[in-house]
Amino acid sequence: MDKIRFMVVSGFLGAGKTTTMIALAEHLNKTYGEAAIIANDLGANLVDTNLTQTSGCTVAEIASGCICYQMDNTIDQIRRLRDKDGAVFVMSDIPGCGVGALDHVYHRLAEDCADEFTLSPFTVVVDPERLRMIMPERADINLPEELVYLLKLQLEEADLVVLNKADLLEEAGLRSPFQAGALQAVAQESEALLRQLEAKLDQP
Repeated sequence: MDKIRFMVVSGFLGAGKTTTMIALAEHLNKTYGEAAIIANDLGANLVDTNLTQTSGCTVAEIASGCICYQMDNTIDQIRRLRDKDGAVFVMSDIPGCGVGALDHVYHRLAEDCADEFTLSPFTVVVDPERLRMIMPERADINLPEELVYLLKLQLEEADLVVLNKADLLEEAGLRSPFQAGALQAVAQESEALLRQLEAKLDQP
């Protein structure tokens, strides 16, 4: 049996993880093979799950806790999406303030399920305003230092950083040489890592 690819999509609250996963799933369905999404909602309303299901993508849900602490359930869901729905690529988000999925999820799968799963780059989605919070010219967002610290931890975990909501760059007036250079560096690194992901997807 061919290995199934799995990817975690992390990111701060409101970064656009769900819409990013939907867009990627729709692209992969056309160009690579059946893609599926695990919506990891914490609340009872399951807003992200409902949004994902209306997209027409294949969706499973894991609620009432981060996948980091429900690994048996997560592995079962990935297998079900493979066996029942024919998925060859599964991605899951984690809650917006979540960190630690690299250790709890990727290391567990690499150690215990290497014969079943191939891990795609650990991806963190970030929007320009929140990215500016950790730059010297900080954005005017009134967030506790604890949340800024969580954002930094999320970025440190990343294999691939996706700069989302690029239209906000113009609105934010990011014109200084430092800001332009810093954002260009992030974009170049993300582009290089995306090419690596595409190359890996082409491998058997």
